[in-house]
Amino acid sequence: MTYTLTTDLPEIDPKTQYSLDELQPFFTESQLQERIQLMGEAINKTYAGCERLVIVSILKGAFMFAADLVRHIDVPCQIEFVRLASYGNSRTSSGTVKPVDLTLPDLSGQDVLVLEDIVDTGLTLHFFMDYLRSLHHTKSLRLAVLLDKVNARSKEIPAFPIDFSGFEVGDEFLVGYGLDYAGYYRNFPYIAQLPSE
Repeated sequence: MTYTLTTDLPEIDPKTQYSLDELQPFFTESQLQERIQLMGEAINKTYAGCERLVIVSILKGAFMFAADLVRHIDVPCQIEFVRLASYGNSRTSSGTVKPVDLTLPDLSGQDVLVLEDIVDTGLTLHFFMDYLRSLHHTKSLRLAVLLDKVNARSKEIPAFPIDFSGFEVGDEFLVGYGLDYAGYYRNFPYIAQLPSE
């Protein structure tokens, strides 16, 4: 049997890589966990009495955030994943959203909570929330975001509410805890600021 790869691994100069010892935490592991626990408590209050909450995590960046957050959610939940891309190997959004995998069950009549690692221009989330509204008649649709770059929001993209927010951040390029640069740094247990190029 022959297998072929459908995508190439991103190329990045190993000399430009930083280790856990070289990048100082912007948000420490304990700061992240404390805030995520509080977000979980707020979500539990909002969905108290909910028969089933469908959580949709946006890959790849939100996988660590999602894994930790759902441990604090005590209402019955079903967890789904979609994959979108807008950065590629750049430090800024490409300005277009690439829907890599939007496979979901029928969400009609369900309480749905979307999880995202970071929102900056708002392009990706505006695209995805519109997509959900157009195809699924959900009972409710809310959004939980770990990092919110409020000042980076594009004026060309209609505003949308963030129901549960972890931290507001500035224009720093952040990596770690699921966030990457060209596919690297996702494994860091904390969030760090990548030095300017």
